[in-house]
Amino acid sequence: MRAPFPILLAAASISLAGCGGSGNQAADNNAAILDNAAEQSDPAAAVVLENSADEMRSGNGQVSVQGAMEAAGNAQAETPAPPSQGAKPHAPGDPVPPPKADGNSQ
Repeated sequence: MRAPFPILLAAASISLAGCGGSGNQAADNNAAILDNAAEQSDPAAAVVLENSADEMRSGNGQVSVQGAMEAAGNAQAETPAPPSQGAKPHAPGDPVPPPKADGNSQ
């Protein structure tokens, strides 16, 4: 089961609070957070998160974990939901099940 996106965002924010050290190590830690979130996301969000992680590792200072999470959430929201499937209609010639007895019949 996939975790809801707000939970992932909260987990990433908490993880970021504990990150420290050199800028390169912090970028690697943040990229790892994005990769982990991508593994738990739907395909549209995963692409955004993986691309952001790659940009972060390459040293692009414009990428933030929060911005990547928001962009992934937007990508996930734009993905259309699969069509719902209703009950199968009765076709001519299909067997009809007998009515259920309620026990009050006389």
